Formats: sequence, C-alpha cells, structure tokens
Amino acid sequence: MCGIVGILRFDGSAIGEQELKAFNDSLAHRGPDGEGLYIDQENHIGLGHVRLSILDLSDAGRQPMYNQDNSLMITFNGEVYNYLELRSELKHKGYQFQTRTDTEVILAAYTEWGDDCIKRFNGMWAFAIWDKRRKQLFVSRDRFGVKPLYYAYKKGQYFVFASESIAFKHLSFFKKEFDADNLTKGIANVFYLEGVGETIYKGIHKLKPGHNIRIGPQKKISIHKWWETSENLVEVPMRYDDQVEEFRRILIDACKLRLRSDVPIGIALSGGLDSSSIFGVIKHIEKTDRSGLQNLPSDWQKAFVASFPGTSIDEKNYADEVIRYTGGIASYIYPKEDQIVSQIVNQVRSEDFIYLSPPIVHTIYQEMKSLGVVVSMDGHGVDEMLYGYPNMILEWAQDEQDSMLSHSLMKTWSDITLKEIENGGKVLTQNNGSGNNSMYRRLYDNLIPDSLKLTYRKWSYQKQIESKYLKRYSNSELTCKEWAQDKLHYRIPYRKFHLDSIPTLLRNWDSASMQHGVEIRMPFMDYRLVSYVFSLPGNAKVRNYFSKSILRDAMKGFIPEGIRTRKDKIGINAPTAEWFNHPMNAFLMDAVHSRSFMKSDIWNGQLLCKEIEDLCHKKTWTLDTSNIYWPYINAWILMHP
Repeated sequence: MCGIVGILRFDGSAIGEQELKAFNDSLAHRGPDGEGLYIDQENHIGLGHVRLSILDLSDAGRQPMYNQDNSLMITFNGEVYNYLELRSELKHKGYQFQTRTDTEVILAAYTEWGDDCIKRFNGMWAFAIWDKRRKQLFVSRDRFGVKPLYYAYKKGQYFVFASESIAFKHLSFFKKEFDADNLTKGIANVFYLEGVGETIYKGIHKLKPGHNIRIGPQKKISIHKWWETSENLVEVPMRYDDQVEEFRRILIDACKLRLRSDVPIGIALSGGLDSSSIFGVIKHIEKTDRSGLQNLPSDWQKAFVASFPGTSIDEKNYADEVIRYTGGIASYIYPKEDQIVSQIVNQVRSEDFIYLSPPIVHTIYQEMKSLGVVVSMDGHGVDEMLYGYPNMILEWAQDEQDSMLSHSLMKTWSDITLKEIENGGKVLTQNNGSGNNSMYRRLYDNLIPDSLKLTYRKWSYQKQIESKYLKRYSNSELTCKEWAQDKLHYRIPYRKFHLDSIPTLLRNWDSASMQHGVEIRMPFMDYRLVSYVFSLPGNAKVRNYFSKSILRDAMKGFIPEGIRTRKDKIGINAPTAEWFNHPMNAFLMDAVHSRSFMKSDIWNGQLLCKEIEDLCHKKTWTLDTSNIYWPYINAWILMHP
C-alpha cells in the first residue's frame, strides 16, 4: 500500500529529477516507510513510489521494482491478496522470486499472461508497468476502484498520473486550476464526479474502476474497460438456506485472504451490522477456523471504535455489545472539541475534493497508526449491494416489478396498518387510490426506521440545489445508460455500487486512512462476493421486512442478535447537527460572511449566507440541512485557502 506517480513526455522534454521528486514527495503521507524514483531519459519517462511496508518489510520490497531481466519496471499501490497462490503457480512455470512481495508476483504474472494477468488477481490496486523493450506503459486499476489513480493527458506533450490529485500542483508544465462546471456539478451531487471519472480540476481525470490505460511507441493513449460485473455473474443455489451458506463461506475466505500481513491489523468497528459482521468473522476465525491461514501477523484482533458522547450518532453502546459478545478487545477514540474546526479545515485542504459532510473519520486511522496498527479491516461495500440505504428501498418500493419479491412479501402486508410517510417535509397521500402504491408505502414503512425517514431526500435536495443556489448547473450527464438496464432489483444496487455511492465513498476512505499511512482492507469488496451477490435474486437481499437479509442470516451466532437485527443505520459519520450548532458555529458564520463566499460566481452567496446565518443564530442545524449546505463550505475552503 503506497503512493505512486509517473511522468511520460511526448515532446522530447527531459524528466527533471527534482520535479519528479517533488511530485512523488507530495504523497509521503501515503508511504512513510521509504521512497524511490526511476528515470529513463532515453524514453522520457519517470516513475515514483512512496512505500507503506506491509509485505516483506526488507529493502528488497522497495519500488519502483525491476523484474529479473530488467525489462519491466513497476510502481504499485495496493495489495494482491492471492499472491501466494499465484506465486506457487508461477514457480511451477519456472519463475524464481527474490522477495516475499506481491509486487514481484505482479511482474511475473504480467510476463506470463500479459494484460490478462489482472483477471487472476484478487485484490485492490493501481499500478503502472513500463516495458522497456516494447516502449509501452501499461496502467491498471482494480475492478471496483478501491485504489485511486488520477491522470492528465495532453496530446503530443505528456501523460502524468498520481495516487492523489493534490500532487499535480508540483508539475511545472501543468497548471492546476478549478473547473467551474465540475465544481458546480460536484456541489449539486457530491457522488457525481467519481462515477464519471472526473474531478473538480481542469484536465485532471480519474481512471474509472475496472479500466486499463495503454500507451505505446506511437504515443497514443488507449483506455480499455476490462471488468464488467454484469458479465461475471455466477450460478447460485436455488434454496435460500444454501445461498446463505455460500455467502458465509465466501465472506470467511475473503477475510482470511485479507489477514495476510507482516504488520499488525486492526478492525474499524462502528457497532452497525456491517463492521460488526467483519469483527464477528475475525473472532470466529481466531477461535474456531484457522484452516488455510497463511502469513498471519501476531496482532490482528483489536477493534477501534469512534465515539461521539452526547450526540445522536454515538454508537459506543452497540460496539460495546459486540465486544462483550465476541470477547474482543477495543480501543476508543473520542474527538477533541477544541480541535474540530482546525482538523476539518486541514482535512478538506489535504484531500482535494467535496464531501457531503465534514470529514472526520480520519481520527480512527490516526489513532490506529499511533498504536502501531497500519492495516484496518473495514465493512464497506455491502450496503450498496444489499439495499442497506433506506432511499434504495424507497426507490424499489415505488417502482418494483419483481414478481418474486412481491409474492414473498404480500403474505404479511395484509395485517400492516397504513401510516403517513413524511418525505421532504410533506405527507404523502395515496396515488389515485392505487392499491399497489399503498402496498409499496407499507413496505417502505416496515423496512425504514422512523429515525431515518426524514434523512433521505435525494430528489428534493437535487431540485432545491439546482433551482435555488447554484448559478450554473446542467444535469444532462447525471444519467448513465446502465441505470436503465436489467431488472430493478439488479439496477438499483448496480447504480449505487458502480456509479453513485461506492466510487465516492472508496475515495473518501482511502484518503482518510492514507493521510495517516494506514491501509484499509474490505472483505465485502472481494470480487467473488460481489459477483455472487449481484447474481442473487431480490428476495435474498430484502426479506421478511429486513434489508441485507442474506448477510443478517449468514451472521447468526457470529454477532449479538440485537446487532444482527438492527434496522437503524448510522455508520461512522460526524455528528454534524451538534457540531454546526456549537463548536463549528462561529466558523460557519465567518465563512459565509467572507467577501469571497458572498461574491462567488458559482453559487448565490447572499441567499446562502442568509439561510446559513439563520440556522447558526437559531442553532437549528439538522443532518438534512448540514448535508445541503456543507458542500458549499467545503468548496469555499478549497478555493480560498
């Protein structure tokens, strides 16, 4: 796990060693354990690497790394978890290895199988391989984009890449400046830019998940999509109980693979279903199922819990319940109120993009690193696949056409009392007396906890932002042809997982952890589990008025029943309502009254100032209002350091 950079010049310019070093050093937080540069002036290419040592901690694991005949050079960020199996297979083919790294395995695999080697990898990665003989650069990003890769390309002049967009300011030949249109789109929908491979900066793009770039001697860039989930579906058992068993088997194996490390591993535990499931599986492996474990560190069972005492989002009591049930050990992280503003402002400036809410989760990884833990096992990715978000249920309830799900739920709909559902501050009434609409509203009532029914106003937010605050906005690109494909129970999670939530959330978590030199591993993002879940019928995902049904049933006996059957969802988030009303109140007032905020040519500063000022004076901030207004404050911090 590291940071990588690269410069390829097409105009005959030399690679400046100091410039490449500055480019590379800007990512030192991602790799505090070492750095390396490679320059080939004859071919006008330079590669850089900063190292976070996870496997083979010796100097033999340094990068950029040559293969044995010096024909290939790689700079690599990520982990290939099945490297031991691939190494064994390649040894039988005659390859020899000088290190214990997965990096060397990638080089041998590329030599043996070419571009197709990535289809054999189970892991997360962004890497670039320079082939000296063929004078070709091959760049690849993992299936789902767990690891980031930003790039800029100008025909006839250059191709450059880096693990973070912040690095591009160190290039003399590239002018890093904001893209007003993309800023507007990013404020209107914080999940938009990642899904289409764009950033808030002109000319800086993001290689999409499951894509490769190849640049040959002709100096032309070719981008190829090598992974499509819908083309990699699998056969699933017919019986639900068998589906659950197979889900559990894959998840346990995904965890075992991700326990391979030469450094300590911790678990980020919120007390919600997802992170509790990962912790429960880890404890199950520790106590009863160590079969197949290889390269296991001595320290790999400790949980880290972020607590926000006295706020509406504090989940410490749930995390404590998991710790007691599993017999685990936990370390607790508490925010320091007098440091909240400075921490958030510094984090926004270092991470170079727009959040929906203030970034605060980095404190978990800061604590991990201070205690010598540099790998974290996290529970990200399963909500989007299994209808973990209430707004997904609402969308399904409104448009559902899957007869199998309808049949399985109609048996118990008859005894449900119809309730009034508030959405966007208004009470919904029956639509023309439609019986189906009534049923779907009952489904919504029983799947979504009351505490969250006012939190998900996606469509009203969008309409409000477009018409009221932003001075320029076009949503013509906010649709994607994949959104309308296949059955609804496949389409909704497909969009969330591949185009909407996951790309942005992966970016956020990678940045938050790597700011402190901590690697996140995500068992739910194992491609075998993803392909399996997307192959399941809808009634394995939503069942008996529970979302994420197959995960809940797979975790029987692994976690406490009260956690397994929780319907409310909080996750590891900042208590924005409480913070905006108190420790951040004065900062918000100063921000919106600044001349630069009031005179912005992107948003209506006067209107926003008036509304934010009113919320600050009355101290009536809520989660909803903070999510509406924070992206503007976030953008202002970035634009006016």
